[in-house]
Amino acid sequence: MRIAALLLAFALTGLATPAVCQTRETAPRVAVVVVTLDQVRQIQAGYGRSTLASLGDARWGRFTFDEPTVEAALFGSCVDDRPAGRLDYCIRYYLTRAELAADAAPTVVVVFDDHPSGERPAKGPGEMRVACFGRGVVPADPAAQHTWLWPDAARVHGVRDWQRDQDALAACIAAAASEPWTGLREPDVD
Repeated sequence: MRIAALLLAFALTGLATPAVCQTRETAPRVAVVVVTLDQVRQIQAGYGRSTLASLGDARWGRFTFDEPTVEAALFGSCVDDRPAGRLDYCIRYYLTRAELAADAAPTVVVVFDDHPSGERPAKGPGEMRVACFGRGVVPADPAAQHTWLWPDAARVHGVRDWQRDQDALAACIAAAASEPWTGLREPDVD
């Protein structure tokens, strides 16, 4: 009974977390295009897509997902690139040239990739990388826009690691959505 009263007090005073208090009307609108690189495994891509879907859940999601006007096929020439290489240039090159309506929700490209071999995973085997790109020429928050997810999170360690993955993916998308369009991504001078 005391816990219920305490939770009610938090909710009434506005001290509850934003995710709990957020309604569908206040959830930011965003259009997400998912691109899977050639190296990602099916279980990783499936986990990434289900985590993304949970962020747009009608009851407790963090975003309201609009239908993207850009197809994933636009980025087909980018699927052989890696996040540490020319992927940033490739995705941004096409995204800054995409024709989007002025009143459209921010378009974010979410890229799922396998963890690179030779690097030690932060959590464990099967870890995957995620990169989020907005319409800016440079990332708004590079640390948030290049993150990782662990597909074994819910199965092995329960909800805490799964919530960490949701938070990481939400931060990745929010940072990419905040990028202002600053013009076309031009070829780099090598």
